[in-house]
Amino acid sequence: MHNHQPVGNLDDVLEQSFARTYEPFIDVLEKFSTIRVALHYSGSLLDWLVEKKPEFIGRLKKLAAAGRVEILSGAYYEPILPAIPDEDKIGQIRLFTDRLQELFGVKPRGMWLAERVWEPHLPRPIRQAGMEYLALDDTHFRDAGCAELEHYFRTEEEGYPLDIFPISEELRYLIPFKAPGETIAFFRERRDEEKQRLFVLADDGEKFGGWPGTYEAVYEKGWLEEFFTLLLEQEDWLNVVTFEEYRRLFPPRGPVYMPAGAYREMKEWSGGFWRNFLSRYPESNRMHKKMLAVRRRWEQLPEGELRDRAQRLIWAGQCNCAYWHGVFGGLYLNFLRAAVWQKLLQAEKLIDDHMKTAPYLELQRGDYGYSGAEELYLFTDRLNMLLAPQFGGSLWELSWRPAAVNFLDTLTRRPEAYHQEYLKQAEPSPPGGEVASIHHLRAIKEEGILDQLFFDPYPRGALIEHFFEDGLSLEQFGKGSYRECGDFLMQPAGVQVERLPAGEGHSGEGVQITFQRKGTLGEAAPLLLQKKVTIYAGDDSLQVDYHLANLGEEDVFVRFGVEFNFAFLSGSDEERYYIIPGHDLEDVSLGSSGAAEPVQEVSLVDRRRDLQLTLSWRQPALLWRMPVETVSLSEAGLERSYQQSLILPRWDFQLAAGESRDLNLSLHLSAAGKKEPEQIPAREEAGT
Repeated sequence: MHNHQPVGNLDDVLEQSFARTYEPFIDVLEKFSTIRVALHYSGSLLDWLVEKKPEFIGRLKKLAAAGRVEILSGAYYEPILPAIPDEDKIGQIRLFTDRLQELFGVKPRGMWLAERVWEPHLPRPIRQAGMEYLALDDTHFRDAGCAELEHYFRTEEEGYPLDIFPISEELRYLIPFKAPGETIAFFRERRDEEKQRLFVLADDGEKFGGWPGTYEAVYEKGWLEEFFTLLLEQEDWLNVVTFEEYRRLFPPRGPVYMPAGAYREMKEWSGGFWRNFLSRYPESNRMHKKMLAVRRRWEQLPEGELRDRAQRLIWAGQCNCAYWHGVFGGLYLNFLRAAVWQKLLQAEKLIDDHMKTAPYLELQRGDYGYSGAEELYLFTDRLNMLLAPQFGGSLWELSWRPAAVNFLDTLTRRPEAYHQEYLKQAEPSPPGGEVASIHHLRAIKEEGILDQLFFDPYPRGALIEHFFEDGLSLEQFGKGSYRECGDFLMQPAGVQVERLPAGEGHSGEGVQITFQRKGTLGEAAPLLLQKKVTIYAGDDSLQVDYHLANLGEEDVFVRFGVEFNFAFLSGSDEERYYIIPGHDLEDVSLGSSGAAEPVQEVSLVDRRRDLQLTLSWRQPALLWRMPVETVSLSEAGLERSYQQSLILPRWDFQLAAGESRDLNLSLHLSAAGKKEPEQIPAREEAGT
């Protein structure tokens, strides 16, 4: 049984999982003295159990001492092993093995491989970390051409051997979703008087109480007790053993060599190869490449306590759940992504503050996303920014170091394969009777949710320039059902960089990055769009200056907007809200929609994390605001999730032939403070 809770998961989720899954499973197991199981608790879950449920740790220790439980190791923070450096693979496994030995008095020799994501080079670092065996799915073996999967096998890499047990997919779908007798019948049908046959169930422990409908079936209706009882009744021909026991009884077969893969469902979600998630979701790729970049800078630190602290933060930022999406929320859960960013940003700040003297500023140019296009990575002692010239100089990371928050931890609304499945199905929920596996559920958590299924025509970041047609409404814009008036949106721009000296109220040096594109407005009107982004070391602000020039011989009417998407974790929390000076909003929540004018400033406040982001500009504008919400699959079915708040100041003006217009914006980050929201003079809010 593999039990895991990701870094950053909500405490009430862990409490519920403990009450409905982890504790009741052990309650039942303790009643059956001859039933033996292998248990794996990820490091992030184990840390919580040690802090909140120390008596539970004591119960596990007694079971391990009695030989009734085999404790499995693994990489501490449950990373996808092929996605992290080999040194981190080895370090995380060794760290976890030492921790398990400290807590339970046993030294594991077997491990759990996160999501069973396998690549052929893994035996070497796994064996170097002290592990001797693990379990993979039968699909891995079939992909390698293995026909008989009723034993275990040995593979190697560079002479480092590793034993591998094949997990039965059929057992994964029998247990605990079919009547206990059906699993006994499965074994009986495969009984062979001439030879020993091994069948392995290795799966998520949360399916015993944590998945929809399973607590009632497994515990309240007694599925698990009945199953264990039936196992004991077959003791004359059916033995329950742990991995380590079986290895003592029988040698492996081999060698076998398996290609890269994972369990069948994961291969379906990923398109056959886990790393495809990094291509499919740029948001995941940015987190992953951020992790690798911070990790490279970490190597510069000297040995010592600070280096160790930074390493643990990086390892925590490698926790796999926020990097991909299948039947669980994963990447779509904003608080999991926020936790990964927090750990990586905390590590980055530790490293840079040790290596540099504040105030400091550094600009790097390179292909940070490995897309073939150059990006600009700018960091100071206060801010991190990632700018993309290939997308018009748009902004894809805006991290405030004092709070370790990336305000551009956003998510684009994109089609998923299951969206079409739901749209085609008239019956949203499975029929009554036996509990359905989570892989077969088609439940819907909110009536009418399919009406909220919208997809973005471009990725959602910040500093994204729009030229709109006349009559466009906020509703049309929000649904993505509109056409740009021009060829500027997310198009390549030229870039120039100028260093600025300290002074004039700035304690450190600055940099000004100019993006420029000549394009067409409407069908034939030539237009110049220039954007200057200025930032200084030591400052919590950035300045953006726009210059728009009509290069044609005819007058043009311009409807120009600048889009920002800011991630604030919740659109309905009363501690997170908008402030628009001069406007008394009927709904101030970050999940609200509306248009207001004239506006020269808007603030997004997060009192839970003591954050405030203020965007201001000199020329009054029409301000659009709306939440960006995704419709995604979770354990309990299709659900709608707040991802970020979109704000867009818009200016409408005439440009005569040869005429130009300058606009400016300032963005400032600060602590929210403890005061109540100020009372705003009442003013009617404009329609959309």
